[in-house]
Amino acid sequence: MRPSSILRRQMIWVLGLLGLGSLVLVLAVYLVTLLEINEVLDDSLRQTALLLADRDLAHALPFEPAPSSTSSSDSESKLVAIARRPDGSLLFTSQPELSLRFDAVPGASMQPANGAAWHVYTVVQSDRIVQVAQPTAVRRDSAAESASQLLLPLFIIVATLAGLLVVALRQGMQPLRETSAALAKRNANSLTPLDVSEVPLELLPLVQTLNDLLHRLSAAFEAQRDFIADAAHELRSPVTALQLQVQLLERTQDPTERAAAMAELAAGIARTRRLIEQLLHLSRAAADDGASAAFACEPVPLGDLARSAVVRRSIDAERRQIDLGAEVESEVSVEGDAGQLEILLSNLVENALRYTQRGGVIDVVAGTFEGAPALRVIDNGPGISETERARVFDRFYRSPEVASSAAPGSGLGLAIVKAIADRHGAVVSLHTGRDGVGLEVRVVFRART
Repeated sequence: MRPSSILRRQMIWVLGLLGLGSLVLVLAVYLVTLLEINEVLDDSLRQTALLLADRDLAHALPFEPAPSSTSSSDSESKLVAIARRPDGSLLFTSQPELSLRFDAVPGASMQPANGAAWHVYTVVQSDRIVQVAQPTAVRRDSAAESASQLLLPLFIIVATLAGLLVVALRQGMQPLRETSAALAKRNANSLTPLDVSEVPLELLPLVQTLNDLLHRLSAAFEAQRDFIADAAHELRSPVTALQLQVQLLERTQDPTERAAAMAELAAGIARTRRLIEQLLHLSRAAADDGASAAFACEPVPLGDLARSAVVRRSIDAERRQIDLGAEVESEVSVEGDAGQLEILLSNLVENALRYTQRGGVIDVVAGTFEGAPALRVIDNGPGISETERARVFDRFYRSPEVASSAAPGSGLGLAIVKAIADRHGAVVSLHTGRDGVGLEVRVVFRART
């Protein structure tokens, strides 16, 4: 399908309206000319009728109707003169075949005769009644002839105006072509905003929108580059460790050492798989809402979400001798993607399990907070210092205390939580746990209006 052209559409509209205006002008000229001709010829009819009525025709008028005489009728104006006695008997006619209605009412009138319309002017005197008539077609032909004389000059004027308008429209579209050319120079490595200093007022909103889009694209590309660099850096260490473990497994012959190497290799593979899963979750969660067609929106009960998260992690909690439970303060729901909210809560529970000591307590609370739906994960572990709370949401960031400990992790858990919360319009924040011990991660959703 051929793409639509703004310039072509503008030309069609402008030239079409110009042509229509020309036709209207010709019609107006015709009507005005016809009106003027009617006035002039009506006056001519009146003057002719009065002239015939004032003449002494006592000896000129025959006692019997005169025969038809075409030569006595004006070949251009086609005037017809008829004289009658007061009783209606015919004295004279310049065109006997024309049968006008006898009317003793003086003045102008319209009469149909011989299949045509006639303008008639009647003069009534004591001894005769004179009628002078002219067909309407004569006047229309005269008006049309006068109007037709304007067609050639009007065509030349319209053609000249059309050419000038085409040039003007092309020049008017020049800023759009310049903007398009400037935009075509942009690429992934050059997303500088377009210059708006010379942009016409009509194009300014479009260019500003494009600049905003370029800014967001630049930020997205920068985030993508950072993400790829960070992912490559984080994957290098576990892949290198796996390679070393494979080499150790190949060299050792002792069954005990081989079993230990196999266990280390399996653990390394599990950690790498977990890291890759976290990277995929982060990539999907950080996707822009408008670009992610997979984002589902449905009612998600927070109480069910909390209970299912506790059930899935109950075995890990028992193995670590941690009291993990769900507390549903009220049954509330939020609009969102159930799968992503499940990942959000799973990461929070996993982090709590990872850093809470044996014999600790973790509560997953679903309900409301200050009138808004909320999820809270509260533990009595070591917590996070206030100076580190702003940074732990950064990708791959691990606090010095955590990094020096033996607890495994990729530094992606809370980054995933924040990305999913942002997509759902929720606010995630960190607070000190109950009785001033541990950590509370609070995810508060928008209150329903």
